Amino acid sequence: MNDHGKPRPPPPEDCPLERYLHVVSGAWVPRIVWFLRFGPRRYGDLRRDLKSISGKVLTEKLRALESDGLVVRRVIDSSPPQVEYSLSPRGRAFDPVFDAMVKVSAELERLDAIEVSDGATETGRR
Repeated sequence: MNDHGKPRPPPPEDCPLERYLHVVSGAWVPRIVWFLRFGPRRYGDLRRDLKSISGKVLTEKLRALESDGLVVRRVIDSSPPQVEYSLSPRGRAFDPVFDAMVKVSAELERLDAIEVSDGATETGRR
């Protein structure tokens, strides 16, 4: 039973949340996807956006995202050749998830501010 007196559903054998949670979690991946949400980015742009990421790690993460079908890598025919990364339609499917996470984050910050304010008020009363 859950807190509301209703029986809990059995966990699914193939949890739909776990299917992609591992893909967009971990170090750097959410930030990479975040920047790619705003349009195609060149490798050097991503390095500047993600100031402390090493080139090796960025390359590994981009390759993994490409392998998972979330990112598209496009070679631009120029001299010297350049590479551009963008979200695939599968990667774009996470847009509502990121939007919801931004809203939840803002709400949690608002609640934290209220708690701090209430704590300061409580302390002032004592």
